[in-house]
Amino acid sequence: MVPTDNASKAVLVSAVIMMLSFAAMALIKIPYEGVGKSIIDSWCSVRAGCSDAATINSWRSIVEQGASLGFFLTVIALTVISMDYRYYASLLGVSALVFLGVISPQLIIGGVEWDLILFLIGTMALAYILRSFRVFEYLAIKVLEASRGRPVILVALLSLLSWFLSLAVGEVASITYVAMLIFDIYRLTNVDIKPLIILSVLATNTGSVALPVGNPIGIYLAFTANLSVSAFILRALPLSLLNLAVLIVLFPLLARNYLSEFEGRLSQDKISKLAAAFYTSLSGREYHRVRGGLVLLLVFLVLVGVNDQLAGLVSKLGGIQVGSHALLAFTPYLIIVVSGTLFGASKMGEALEKGVEWPSIIFFIALFMLGYSLLWSGTASKLAYLTVLTSSWSGYVSFPLLYSILLILSAALSSVLDNLSVIVALTPVAQTIVSIGGATAAYWALLYGGVFGGNYTPIGSSANIVAVGLAEKNRIRIGWGEWLKIALVATSVEILVAIAWTLTVAVS
Repeated sequence: MVPTDNASKAVLVSAVIMMLSFAAMALIKIPYEGVGKSIIDSWCSVRAGCSDAATINSWRSIVEQGASLGFFLTVIALTVISMDYRYYASLLGVSALVFLGVISPQLIIGGVEWDLILFLIGTMALAYILRSFRVFEYLAIKVLEASRGRPVILVALLSLLSWFLSLAVGEVASITYVAMLIFDIYRLTNVDIKPLIILSVLATNTGSVALPVGNPIGIYLAFTANLSVSAFILRALPLSLLNLAVLIVLFPLLARNYLSEFEGRLSQDKISKLAAAFYTSLSGREYHRVRGGLVLLLVFLVLVGVNDQLAGLVSKLGGIQVGSHALLAFTPYLIIVVSGTLFGASKMGEALEKGVEWPSIIFFIALFMLGYSLLWSGTASKLAYLTVLTSSWSGYVSFPLLYSILLILSAALSSVLDNLSVIVALTPVAQTIVSIGGATAAYWALLYGGVFGGNYTPIGSSANIVAVGLAEKNRIRIGWGEWLKIALVATSVEILVAIAWTLTVAVS
């Protein structure tokens, strides 16, 4: 229940949002010609049946579009008012869309990326098991020892670790395990770790742009736009490294007071004492479990890294077609089963109950559903059409301006929407740009904007939501103000760097 002091604010904001949403969708009309025709045809393929602008501009569609946009923005608004409301708000939005007949329940259920949900549940449960083996505590000690008590070195090490794991095994697995490591740093040192969690998320998302496996957006565009791994290495990996350097340089400036306090409370002498206490506390059996856990973690990372090849092998062995993304969803469970020899088969229920951040999982599912409703209703198509209009005049399209607008729009939308849904909705625009003489820079602009834009807010990407949920599970609350204090400047600089990179390198 929303507290009384915020109830009137929530009702007022929601009412204004709904009115503006319906008005905006009624005003925006897409003609069935030129770019508008391509956008409408793409929307019709989602709806499986329509032929002209009359359908997307009809009053029935406008009602669906206004409701989809209005309820989605209401969820965002209530979340901004208080992070405590995000679960209630998301369930409110989904329920309203279904029971008002805006979208059928079977369609909205189909809009969920269930392979990602399964992967999330598995990685969280596996993280709980590895943590019980004291694996992350061991890694935390190693990271602290390597930092030699200097916060700037610790920042660089955590950033590099988050960046590398993300490009190698994906953003979700990366942030899950780096967050566990940071929580153990907190237990060992009792210093504030919220800025470190935010930094690790920013670095994770930054790394996820480098290779297709790092982010669902990369995988989607790799297949949709036929972007090769070598193209990612040339056009995305260098930018990812450049923006990682930006983060490492900017963070000490944005968190100067925090790092000064951190250095005052964590000397090299204290780290040496912490390390000695940890090593002497390990019994022979516990040391065996730590080593076993490290092996399991390494095997998991390797399996994720060779997932495509593993899918091909399973396909040949079983004589069936095995999708690599679907197989990836089950990879954590294979390691969980193997870990039973150390953890105990009878304790698997404990790992699922205590290790999985179930409220975040539900929130994820609701966001996928809300994002799909924007695609289904045609709201995303109308936003896409506006993008093209803003970069053209007198029949002339400025491609450099269009790439920049596309990047900025995808970044802005990805800061509050499921970024994969945003990119799916905007891909027809990029395809249209390429078809009328534009370069593949349109696709790269979508990739950069969708991934880096997710850094802006606590709900901007999968990694953000996972990190915030895990932090709350450990009784650490990260508010929007605390997030924006670091992310707003850092992400804006990343976006500017990405625009410059798009116009000078990706366009060639």
